[in-house]
Formats: sequence, structure tokens, C-alpha cells
Amino acid sequence: MAEHLKTGHPESAPPPGEAAEAVSSEAVPTATVSPEAVSPEAVSSKAVSPKAGRSGAAWWGTARQVGLRLLLGAATVAVVVTVTFALLYVVPGDPARGIAGPRATPELVERIREQLHLTAPLWEQYWEYAKGVFTGDLGESYQRGTPVATLIGDRLPSTLLLCVAALFVEILLGAALGTWEALRGRRLMPVLMTNIALLAIPAFALGYLFLLAFGYGLGIAPVSNGADAAHLVLPAIVLGLTGVPYYASVVRDGMAATLASPHVRTAVAKGLSRPAVLRRHVLRCTLSPVLTMAGMDVAIFVSNVVFVETIFGWPGIGRLQVTAFADQDRPVLMGTVVVAAVLVVLGNLLADTLRSVVDPRSRQELTT
Repeated sequence: MAEHLKTGHPESAPPPGEAAEAVSSEAVPTATVSPEAVSPEAVSSKAVSPKAGRSGAAWWGTARQVGLRLLLGAATVAVVVTVTFALLYVVPGDPARGIAGPRATPELVERIREQLHLTAPLWEQYWEYAKGVFTGDLGESYQRGTPVATLIGDRLPSTLLLCVAALFVEILLGAALGTWEALRGRRLMPVLMTNIALLAIPAFALGYLFLLAFGYGLGIAPVSNGADAAHLVLPAIVLGLTGVPYYASVVRDGMAATLASPHVRTAVAKGLSRPAVLRRHVLRCTLSPVLTMAGMDVAIFVSNVVFVETIFGWPGIGRLQVTAFADQDRPVLMGTVVVAAVLVVLGNLLADTLRSVVDPRSRQELTT
């Protein structure tokens, strides 16, 4: 039986030509195509692929999620306005007395309170201010008599320029340190000590050290107030150095995980050069957490920019906020807080949107 299965029956096997004809006639049946099957309606109904439908649904989900985050951002701004408004009335001090002066009569102080609507109930003052905030009216400065929106609008470009320059500094230095450690495959003592030192020194202390060393000591940086490129260097470096350790850690961990992934090993096995592997596979995967960190950095910049602008005399909203606090100028102080909250919301939204463009996986996370 085994020999029969191995050798078969040669005398009963059909000729090769007949066997091929039998296989072709049985395995490939003839199909007739009717004229209706190739009609223009049928072709147009099948022109839209399921992939295009899924892509449209993904973008619709992204737009819906962005709208939802804008609503949550508006709610966040409302909470910030409420808390800040309540805290300002807990802080001791009378704006009317500050405007009138220490020798003003009680009648003059009371008249100023009425002009500033400070005699109205607290809930009524809050309601009027909240309506003004969501319509773009931030009130007028007690000390200058100028609309708060005008004061902030004149200084906001300087603050944004400082934040962008600082973001460039911290991403550049942090990515360089993180890449160095990831390619070495181990923790490097110089990088570790640098990160610990930058984390231990507060932003205002680091600013004073740089101002004394490079401004007064070496004399290579201006120490007077200004908003040009020469006055931007030191504040941008100081503000950027505070975030270098975080970017170094994120880049190092991201690159280490990507270098150990199967698709990178496959690319290396195919013979791709090291720069090509880093450029095509590693850096793009590492960019997504860097953008997430950049969105979180907006909140850190909003707090640190107050110290940096005050130390270096940079004419931004941080310095305006310090002056308003000293003058008990509540509308200006509230306006700077509201603008800072809006910048944090928009910064995080912009970072998430850029992540969805760079990394399709984050787009799927955004729509779920």
C-alpha cells in the first residue's frame, strides 16, 4: 500500500495535456458579466473606499474632541476667574485708598470707591466682571485709567517671544543630552549632575546668577531694560534651562524604547545607515512625547516668566503683573491671570493637535 501511494498508477494517469485542460476547466469557471454590472451608477457607488470613510470618521472625531476640549478650556478659565476674584478680595488692602493717597479724607476715599463700583455687593461685582471677561472687556486700570486689554496687548508679544525662545533653548539642549545618553545606552554622570543642578536651582536664583556673572561680571550681556535681541538672550537661556532636565529624560526614555523596538532592528538588519534609522524611525517616534511636554511647559512658563521678566527688566505681562500687585490694581492683575489661563489652554490644545499630525497613533487616542 505504501508503494502504491508513492508510485501511483502510471497506466491510469491521463496525459499531461488532458490533465491541464481538466484542471483549467474545473478550477476557473467562466463568469458572464452583464451590462448592468458595469453601469456608471455601479462604478460610482463603489468609488468610495472603506478606508476613505474611516479617514473621514477619524477627522470628524478629532474635530469633535477639539471642540470638547475648547469647552473644557472655557470651563477652566471660568474656574480660574472665580478663584482669583475671591482671593483678591481676601488679600488686605483698599484700592481706593491706594489711589487717593495716605492723606486723603474719608469722603474722597468713599467717592473713589463709588466710582470704581467697589460699594456694590461682591456677587454683583463678580457677575459684572465675568460678563466682561467672556465678551473681551477686562475693565480699566485703577492707576493708569487705560483699558486692561490694551495694557496686556502691548506686552503680550514680548512675553510670547520670550517663551518661544526659551522653548527652543530647552528642547535643543534637552534633546541633545537625552540623545547622547540614549545612544550610549547608559546613564552618564555629567548629564546626571547637570540635570540635578538645574532642578535644584530655582528660576529666580538662576536669573540672578546669570545677571551677575554675564551682565555685571563679564559685561557681555546688557543689564538695562529692553526688548531687542541682545536683551532676549539671557532671559531666554534662564527660562529655558529650567526645563532641560525634563526634556532630557523624555528624549532618553523615548529613544531607548524605540531603539529596542522590532521595526528598528529590522531596519538595521536591512542595511540602513545609522543616520537614516535615527531620522526615519527613531526621531519621529520620540517627537510625540516632546510635544506633550511642550504643552505642559506653557503652565511652567506662565509662573516662571514673572520672576525672569522682573529680574531682567523684560517688558512682558509677567512684569506687568508684579507692578499691578504692588499697586493693588485689581483689574490689571485679574486680566493677566485670565490671559495666562487662556494661554495654558491654547498651548495644550496646540500641542495635542500637532501630536495628532505627527503621530497617527495619538490621533486615534484623541478620537477615543
